[in-house]
Amino acid sequence: MKYDIPLGKPDLTDADREAVLATLQGARLTMGSALLEFEAHLASVVRRPFAIGVSSAGAGMEICLRALGIGIGDEVLVPSLSFSSNVNSVISVGATPIFVDCDARTLNMNVVHAESKVSAKTRAVIGVPVLGNPAGLPELIAFCSRFEIPMVEHAAEGLGSTIGSDNVGKFGRLSVFGFGPNRPIASGEGGAIVTHDDRLAAACRALRNQGRVDRQSFPNQSQDLGMLMAFSGMGYDARLAEPLAALASSQLRRLDEIRSQRLEIAAAYTRALGGHPDLILPNVLENSQICWPLFWVRLSDRFGAHDRDALIDGLHRHDIGAANHYPPSHLLPHVQKMFGTKIGDCPTAESIGDRMLTLPMYTSMRAREVGQVCQALEIVLARAGIERSSS
Repeated sequence: MKYDIPLGKPDLTDADREAVLATLQGARLTMGSALLEFEAHLASVVRRPFAIGVSSAGAGMEICLRALGIGIGDEVLVPSLSFSSNVNSVISVGATPIFVDCDARTLNMNVVHAESKVSAKTRAVIGVPVLGNPAGLPELIAFCSRFEIPMVEHAAEGLGSTIGSDNVGKFGRLSVFGFGPNRPIASGEGGAIVTHDDRLAAACRALRNQGRVDRQSFPNQSQDLGMLMAFSGMGYDARLAEPLAALASSQLRRLDEIRSQRLEIAAAYTRALGGHPDLILPNVLENSQICWPLFWVRLSDRFGAHDRDALIDGLHRHDIGAANHYPPSHLLPHVQKMFGTKIGDCPTAESIGDRMLTLPMYTSMRAREVGQVCQALEIVLARAGIERSSS
């Protein structure tokens, strides 16, 4: 049976479309009033004084490392079980990634393992709430404070997630959000850096715009008139375009509603799949809330990567979205070639990475669709179990 349920889908309203169209009627398509409004809006939502819109979360990560002065000869602790952009940003600034295994319960960086990896060359830690789960972030920032190492919080998947009285995005000295198509706030592309440090905020603003620190001819000058260009150093073309800023800001107004709907979808998955002998469901701490960019499950130990991939193929044949978030980053081909990393370096991340798959999650998803995903998953799981027992 074909279901046609994608892995993710943006939830666009008439207000979102009108916000984008308004920018197309203006005089500027980048670095204009929509960007300024979005930055102020995001800073208010995540309770940080400074927000800097950028072209992507990946660009934002590299900008943060540059702003911290990290480069050749420095080491950065990187969670193995996370998206490739984390290690790629470290490589791009010339530093050396030092991979840290994950906690089997939370999937986030194992603080005990991180402590064993600290050296005199350690200059930063990349902290990631994997798939939006904030569990372990308080312990990780306490570890960073103890060793006086700045944390760059790659919170791309965590906007709207909370733990205790803190929200994701408040933990890092610099924190980065992303607004890709699978995110609760989705502008297709784009990202933002938030911080409490005015010096770092200024550095990030310059870095996203080719190092420019332009000045105006007179106070409150219209941006449409142009500026007197000045430069503080190198930089990137990493600006957030006006239409994307307007779209992200429009969706940000519905964050509470979006989070509530996604919580209901996650609860429906949990009710349907809870107790299945071959599935390990996400562990959500009592004092935390996840905004659910995707819903994930892990297969039991009797399955491996080959079985997981076969399950994904089976779901795809039913036209149901599924993916393998995340292959351990220390085993990416270019990383192994550059740094000699190998199987066994981060055994927990490797085991979980072999057995984890993500399932469809989008704000407009209905209970009927959740039921169809779970039904198809049980069918392909049963088939996989039969095949294993007969092999």
